[in-house]
Amino acid sequence: MAKPFLELEAQIPDLVKANSKISVRSSRMNRQLEQYVLAVITQILTEMKQERFIEMLYTITKELTINGIKANQKRVFFEDEGLEITNEADYETGIKDYSKRFSEKMAEEYGRRCLARGVYVQLKFHYCLDGLLVEVVNNTPVIKMEEVRMREKMRKSMEYNDIAEFYMDNMDNTEGAGLGIALIMILLKNEGVDPHLFRITTHSDKTVARVEIPFTDNYVSIRSAEIADLQ
Repeated sequence: MAKPFLELEAQIPDLVKANSKISVRSSRMNRQLEQYVLAVITQILTEMKQERFIEMLYTITKELTINGIKANQKRVFFEDEGLEITNEADYETGIKDYSKRFSEKMAEEYGRRCLARGVYVQLKFHYCLDGLLVEVVNNTPVIKMEEVRMREKMRKSMEYNDIAEFYMDNMDNTEGAGLGIALIMILLKNEGVDPHLFRITTHSDKTVARVEIPFTDNYVSIRSAEIADLQ
């Protein structure tokens, strides 16, 4: 049986001190999960004496979690409606219907359906004195059409330093997830963090969003390690 969030929150200080990684899994976003994630991030960054990143990292983690949960719920919605999400005609039909019908009540219902089917988002925090890595993994793959749009948003957002400016220039073709990706890139840039340390990778059975925050020059990012391996 899952422990209540209040009980889990009380364990966070000891958990952070005793470990170098923490993970939490959920099928829906609610106030309790938000509070728990904020408490984890606050404790880790306070322990590492990097409090200045708390607000930024919480905003980014929350955005990625919401995007992952919505993607999972959308996939379950397509299944329940008898639509094939990888079929272009079905996709257009399903997205319009999903957007029209989406509500908080529906999000709660599809959160329960995801839970019943083992569809979830897992947040992983890895940290040390040199830096921190956050991964948000949802155990469904992103479809090709959405991946193309997502990477285009990442490319475009590199040109901006202000989210309002990005929105005004792209308001005709920016859906919620696209705006969220731009927000993440811009937040990182404004805090002096290389936006290339935000990456999304797709696999046949999952989608992984990853953000790395270096604390010192000694931090070796996964991206840097991958590049070194190729040389």
